Order: sequence, then structure tokens, then C-alpha cells
Amino acid sequence: MDKKEIQRSVKIDMKYFLETYYEITNQELLNNLTRLTHKDIKRVLELYGIEIKRTCFQTLTREMVASGEVVLVIDGYGNVAPYKNPFCLVEERNEPKIKRREYYDKYQRR
Repeated sequence: MDKKEIQRSVKIDMKYFLETYYEITNQELLNNLTRLTHKDIKRVLELYGIEIKRTCFQTLTREMVASGEVVLVIDGYGNVAPYKNPFCLVEERNEPKIKRREYYDKYQRR
């Protein structure tokens, strides 16, 4: 994907990403994390035993974003980074993979 396609893609903020995909409910932690960079967030979450998986822009394709396999997330400074969708990683455990993404990032399992 080039920069123009990334700018036009649907992006979500870090707070929504952590609440929805990693089920973090501690509002004080979320409020503090949303003011940090992607690198800082990864370090803090590792202290809590949460491992988030990033991917690189070089391997990112339009299909990966459209299928929901990769989620574009904005940090506290407006920087975008691609993260692997943790719900898609369940395929490795022989559970059903999420097939498509609904508008506003609502997921349905099939």
C-alpha cells in the first residue's frame, strides 16, 4: 500500500483498539496509553503480559486491511501503524477465522 491508500483507509484510535481487540477495561490505563507512541504502548502492555503484534508497511496490502487481517491504528501523536488483528490469529488454534469486516470495525464470526 502506498501512503495515499493508507491515508484513505479506515483507521481507529488506540483506545478503541485496546478496548475492542484486547478487552482492556481499566480506564485509567487506557487514558494514559492513548497519549503515548506505538513503541511506548508496546512496552507498557508487555509489563501487563499483553503482547500486541505489529506488521510492517512493506508487506501490507489492500486486501489485508479490507479483510480485517490487519488493523490500522493511530497513536497519541497521530502516527499510524499496522497491527495484526488478534481475532484472526485464532486460525492457528483451529478456530474459525473472521471472514469480513463490517463498517465501523464490527466483526462477525462465520
